[in-house]
Amino acid sequence: MKRCLHLVILVFLSVFFFGCLTTEYNLATNKQETLLYGTGKEIKIGDSVSRQLEAKHSISTQIDINEQAQRVFHRIVAVCDRKELVYIIKIIDEEELNALSLPGGYVYVYKGLLDKLENDDQLAGIIAHEIGHITAKHAMKRLQGSYGAIAAQILAVGTGDPKAVGATNLALASIISGYSRQDELEADRLAVKYTRKAGYDPNAMLDVLNLLKEEMLESPRRPVALFRTHPHLNERIAALNMELKGKMEFKDYLNLTQEEDVF
Repeated sequence: MKRCLHLVILVFLSVFFFGCLTTEYNLATNKQETLLYGTGKEIKIGDSVSRQLEAKHSISTQIDINEQAQRVFHRIVAVCDRKELVYIIKIIDEEELNALSLPGGYVYVYKGLLDKLENDDQLAGIIAHEIGHITAKHAMKRLQGSYGAIAAQILAVGTGDPKAVGATNLALASIISGYSRQDELEADRLAVKYTRKAGYDPNAMLDVLNLLKEEMLESPRRPVALFRTHPHLNERIAALNMELKGKMEFKDYLNLTQEEDVF
């Protein structure tokens, strides 16, 4: 019985995998990419995950910080590499130093992080980094490698079972909770591109990363949440220096030789 079930699942996944592939040129990555999901499916997944996220976290209605976020956000969106999405930004009314993005155009910045920033240039770097994850389709590529989550999503959508949809959203949220080292570096590269095109100072990204690093070192017992979803900080700082200045600073070489387990 189990062998038959496994065979059915294997056949189902094979048909799905080979029958639904879409190939397109990604302007953000400058590569021809093959994906399981098209934009329409990505938007639906993002919408589902966003509802799950907002059910668990309070969204700020504070006028001044929302106006600032919207102002910077729209300038970055206007110059990004994907125009087919309707982008949305919201402020999570919690004190964590964190920011995240979801498939389909959703960006969230925590109020705790926003309160630490000194100007729009720094906020632009954070927003542009998150939009970089979306334009490069990093979350969708992570899903592509997780056949169990893909099958669960399809079955949940097909049955309309609220419990199944809820369980799937949790699985999807877990999958996109962190990115690879390469994804982070690519999102930083895109953030430099987008902030420059939008008229912001991309050097402010370094200020933010150094600020967060200092915060973590001063409060080792309370890990900065941003490091859980955006790891490998020393390497990101070194790579940003190369992108912005064409060279690494001496302290970058020293930092890259240190253990980064805490990040």
